Amino acid sequence: MKGSLLLKMRQAGWFDLLVFFLAFSLILVALGITGYIQYNIQMNNMDEGLTKYEIKEALGFFALSRENFLTIGLIPVAVTLLGFALLAISRATERQVSQQAKENMHHMRVVLQYVVAGMITLIMLFPIYWMVISSLKTSTELLLPVPTLWPRLFQWANFPNVLKRAPFIRYLFNTLVTTFFIMVGQIIIGVLAAYGFSKGSFKGKNVLFLLVLGALMIPIQVTFVPIYVMVSRLGWVNSFPGLIVPNLVSAYFIFMLRQSFMSVDDSYLDAGRVDGLNRIGLIVHVLIPMCAPTMITISIITFITGWNSYFWPKMVATKDEFRTIAVGVTRLRQTFAGMETANYNEIMAGAVMAIIPIVILFLILQKYIMAGMSKASMK
Repeated sequence: MKGSLLLKMRQAGWFDLLVFFLAFSLILVALGITGYIQYNIQMNNMDEGLTKYEIKEALGFFALSRENFLTIGLIPVAVTLLGFALLAISRATERQVSQQAKENMHHMRVVLQYVVAGMITLIMLFPIYWMVISSLKTSTELLLPVPTLWPRLFQWANFPNVLKRAPFIRYLFNTLVTTFFIMVGQIIIGVLAAYGFSKGSFKGKNVLFLLVLGALMIPIQVTFVPIYVMVSRLGWVNSFPGLIVPNLVSAYFIFMLRQSFMSVDDSYLDAGRVDGLNRIGLIVHVLIPMCAPTMITISIITFITGWNSYFWPKMVATKDEFRTIAVGVTRLRQTFAGMETANYNEIMAGAVMAIIPIVILFLILQKYIMAGMSKASMK
């Protein structure tokens, strides 16, 4: 019976979730124990001239008092064990109730799922809603002590005012140019690399692909400093090559296309070779048409990522001639230096202008994104 319960828990997905949370909690316990020991050792050495504040500054995260240790270390473990207990009780209860009660419980679960999904959707969409209505309010209405959920007077003039205060048309042009060339470059390089990793046969293929997967695990922010040094030495600061070239290769793009190409049976490629197609012909006339949903999906994701890129353009483009729209929105705060609160409506208007094109693109092509994700994850 115990094995059957564990099997049902695994099938429901709750068991794996609780095991992960338990492992994470145990890590917190280990960190808590380490911090608690180090904190007390250092506190016993306060006669060496260090103050309690200096000790906490030196230890950082590990500067845990007894209360913090109990909170960070033991409470997650207790919550996890409670989850296991409730799950076991729930499974045991289900075996004892009648069929009608099981159906009622099923309906309650469905309703609960819809309620939770609705709450999550509301939480995610409310910031966007607030940004849109704030862009249509007057500065006086924004300063009211009790915020309003709907504009009392629609202030459409906020949008042309933004165009007067900042070169938004130039920002838009720069964003389109950089995003277009990044997308084209990633498609060309990604397709060729994915073909080699999926259909090619050469020594070290698996090792090289592991390196590509390793690149996915490295936060992109870690690479900003060395890449910036190289870009600076090449004289590409405040230039389109500096914005485009460092982003021409995407490990994610290569991985997704490789998975999609592997789902294509080799017999199609053999038939293409019989018809006289070379490798480029096989890619163009066989693989790309058969993997079109994935190609469209990755292209859209690349376009969205390039459009929303902020940190790298902010580092490499310090002049308005090369700033992108994401950086341009933040420049509005400097335009209203000392008056951010009074002109919050125009800042929000600039943000709305920045996201409208990408939101429309996503809404139109979202079915291709879902189809491409499903196809790429099949193998």
